[in-house]
Amino acid sequence: MESLPPALLDFISMFRPLLRAEVFDSFTYLLCGLLIGEAKHGTVRASVFAPPEYQPQRLSDLFRCHKLSRQALMAQLTQGVLTTLYAGELPTRLFWLADSPLTEKPFARRVASVGLFHRAKRVIGRAKHLQGQCYVFAAHLYQRAQKHWASALVGALLYVQGRSIPRLVGELAPQWRLPAEVRHVWVVDRGILSRPLVQSLERLDHYVLGRVRSNQVFYFAPRRQPRRGRRRSYGQKCRVDKLIKRFPKRLRQQTAILKVRGKAHIVRIYDAEMLWRGGWHDRLCPVRLIIVLVPGLRLKPWYLLTPDLELTPLEAVQAYGGRQQIEVNFDEIKELGLGQYQGRSGEGVRRWPVFLCIAHALLKLLATQALHIELPSLNWSWYKQENTVGQVRRRLIEACRPRISRTKASDPTAEKMKKAA
Repeated sequence: MESLPPALLDFISMFRPLLRAEVFDSFTYLLCGLLIGEAKHGTVRASVFAPPEYQPQRLSDLFRCHKLSRQALMAQLTQGVLTTLYAGELPTRLFWLADSPLTEKPFARRVASVGLFHRAKRVIGRAKHLQGQCYVFAAHLYQRAQKHWASALVGALLYVQGRSIPRLVGELAPQWRLPAEVRHVWVVDRGILSRPLVQSLERLDHYVLGRVRSNQVFYFAPRRQPRRGRRRSYGQKCRVDKLIKRFPKRLRQQTAILKVRGKAHIVRIYDAEMLWRGGWHDRLCPVRLIIVLVPGLRLKPWYLLTPDLELTPLEAVQAYGGRQQIEVNFDEIKELGLGQYQGRSGEGVRRWPVFLCIAHALLKLLATQALHIELPSLNWSWYKQENTVGQVRRRLIEACRPRISRTKASDPTAEKMKKAA
């Protein structure tokens, strides 16, 4: 444990009030094993950082027996990430990401929440469905000094049958105890944006930003009211993909430069304030609908929706452009060992992604230079980047482990051949 830099130990020590003394020791050894790479294929291997009198069985008890609150861990992690990034001066608006990855466990038996899921990408030699687990992860989306988007995972819930992913996102948001004086916007993909998610976040005074389907129907506000009878709540309706063609004069248009597929392109942005039917039973649901077109590319238009009317269209488009960062986070956390946990208890399966989120947040803060630690450079000729999560982890391993000598003092086989000659 003493091999870790002091800045990392200070970040880990903020979880000390949430755990008992003996539990915190096991927790620290586990995080050290995750950061160095010893605990990826077996959590018991993290006991190599413990003293000789430490019993490795205590690491297994950390997943099954010891009492600890996953909600408290996620709330403390979120507070630590916000304090490290903004140093107590929060911006007027914070962005959060939510999505769900799958972990494949084809040989699992009697493990909590293992089921069949549709395989999003075709794998040669594999079936269309995979056997594994599904998690709902959430991350904080922030901008680095170079105005590039980055995100750090701060929480996760296990998907179980009978619960929908939008409702799990709505349950995950209040567990972090986010500051109420800041506007919070959740950036989600097309499959998660739904009325139950909007209703769950509305109760917390949070907002959502995401894509809608091209055949989604929205309504304009009524321009005229009848002289007699019931007042109209909705005006003309139109599908999203027909708005530019049918109502070009009722849309505001602007151009901007957006990075698409790694290159800067001039995009056309259309927006209008419309009504979403069915959002609430007792009142109207006004939303801002944004259409993004990229001339010169064979790319389908983006149809974005947000109930946050104070969010400008350009800020919404730029924030949604950073949604892809959570897909990068999934690759990074799978490399940390998301699908490698072999425990069978339901509580252990639920605690494992929370521990990985803590390790990933530490590595991400190091990669984006929010935490400043002197690490050696690897200087690989085939990989020039030094500030990715994987490369920072290798640099941390290089700094914490003694260098292994590549030279051999003597070759016993060569000496025997010389004597025989």
